[in-house]
Amino acid sequence: MTHQVLKGNLKVLDRTLPSRSQGTAWYQQLDIQAIAHRYSTPLYITNQARIVQNLRAYQDLLGETKNVYFPVKVNPCLATFKLLAKLGCSADCASRREVQLARLAGVPETQLSYYSPALDLNLAITLLSNGGSVVIDSPSALRALSDHLEGKDFPGKLLLRVNPPLYHSYRGTADYQKHTAHGHESSQFGLPSEEVIPFLNSTTLPFSGLHIHVGTQMDNVEVFQESLEALHELCDVIHAITPHRIVELNLGGGLGVAAHAGERFPLISDLAKALQDRFRPELTYKMEPGNALFGDATVLLTQVMTRKSSRGKGWAIVNVGTDQLLKVTLAGFAQEILRADGTPLPRSGMDSIAGPLCFAGDILLPETDLSGIEEGDVLLLPKVGAYCRSIGNRFNGQTEPAMLMVDEDQELGLVYGPEDPYWQPVIQSFQPAALEELPGEAKPFTPEQFNQLRSVYLHQECSQDRYTFHECIRVAPGQYEMSIEVHSSVAFISAPTVMRIISDAAVAVIIDSLGCEEKTISVWGSRFNVSLKSLLRSKRRHRLRIHLTERTQSPHSKNQELIAYWQLGEGAGSGNILALV
Repeated sequence: MTHQVLKGNLKVLDRTLPSRSQGTAWYQQLDIQAIAHRYSTPLYITNQARIVQNLRAYQDLLGETKNVYFPVKVNPCLATFKLLAKLGCSADCASRREVQLARLAGVPETQLSYYSPALDLNLAITLLSNGGSVVIDSPSALRALSDHLEGKDFPGKLLLRVNPPLYHSYRGTADYQKHTAHGHESSQFGLPSEEVIPFLNSTTLPFSGLHIHVGTQMDNVEVFQESLEALHELCDVIHAITPHRIVELNLGGGLGVAAHAGERFPLISDLAKALQDRFRPELTYKMEPGNALFGDATVLLTQVMTRKSSRGKGWAIVNVGTDQLLKVTLAGFAQEILRADGTPLPRSGMDSIAGPLCFAGDILLPETDLSGIEEGDVLLLPKVGAYCRSIGNRFNGQTEPAMLMVDEDQELGLVYGPEDPYWQPVIQSFQPAALEELPGEAKPFTPEQFNQLRSVYLHQECSQDRYTFHECIRVAPGQYEMSIEVHSSVAFISAPTVMRIISDAAVAVIIDSLGCEEKTISVWGSRFNVSLKSLLRSKRRHRLRIHLTERTQSPHSKNQELIAYWQLGEGAGSGNILALV
């Protein structure tokens, strides 16, 4: 439940994390079979304590958590982002929607960084005006910003993304590297280092930082050392022959996470040893870790749906595939698959494991030995916290799995339920009126016929439903619990009455969250999602929980907006309201 997760978050903030014996994976402390039975599969399981441990390692490297920018694109999960925001992290965003998610998680505007090869000019100007950071790497982006900001003071920071000719890249070779070598000299990212001085001398907009990103899943620290040396040399030249003063260097992300026992990647502590002695005291250093921050904090449970043999080759068909594991099936990332007891399946043999999708490339483990694997068996895919959920898709009508949050071996509850198929964009965004044909011979539908068919309860009696609130508790900032009791002419609580209850409660708790003791301001909703999975009986009490996100500035008005998430009757009803204040 949401309230349990928040209590768990606060516990992580306040305690020293226990040490774990070397070689023991956190998910081996969980009863995987029981979890799969309780929550069904496929299911993500995320260990928030492991994220905190990874963050603290980066804090040791960079000095402060605000110098760690979690990339929203890696795993857009509001639950983990709220935890990181509470710990003081910043956010690396590549779009307006990613900025919105970081804001809702509670990241301050001054700790937002935005970079996109296709610059959203209005977003960039807004962030710079509010104290955020914007990274650019093209003359056209510079011209666009100059047209709006030339001669104006703004509190935000401009950084230039640089692409120097690096001599080290990946030490080993892998299929995925063609997708992840962001710092390659022929990459579309970054301004060539030989063009930096003319670029900076062409503008009066103040640049205060340099940015570099060598790539994803890096297998050595030498490439970071070389990048740092290149940026330091560039800083010296910039200070000598341009008016700009560089005060911060962003080294991007890039450390890899081993997918199986045969792979080796540097630890975050190895990167710290390689870089800290090279840091200059007059500069602030920042990073955007993705795989190394999130990768080993999440596992994915799946189940064998079909076990078959074809011309001597054994197959296990599981219930998750390219819909969540595109980076494995199409981008070439290796993926270990374990039995429920934690033992790995072989990476050689005459058998294969495939996903449920209708195309031949949906292969999770091309070569293995499926001896002892039967239909119904639960399998576990470790280290899927980065770039799985974020590039998930709905091919063949697949829906996004639920996510269970744990803290070490303690279950905290679902932070994402299974995706409701009725809320998917292909259904919700459809506008059927555009396809309606002009009427031919219209069939009369008289008011008398209409009155015979409509609901007497909704027309006459619903407005007479009465409800009362009991046992109201402010559990934590932005988190409320209460009981409601409804008296109605029908035996259940109708959807219109639920909307009244939730709206009424949301107004009260939002005003309380603003520090007001009386209703002196207006609150109204512009989006309202209601899902009632089962009947809620009237004339009995039901628990109502409301969780408020941080307030953000509405893009089209002077009002602030926030989302009120609610759960009624232990999950029988749930939804959210987009509220403006």
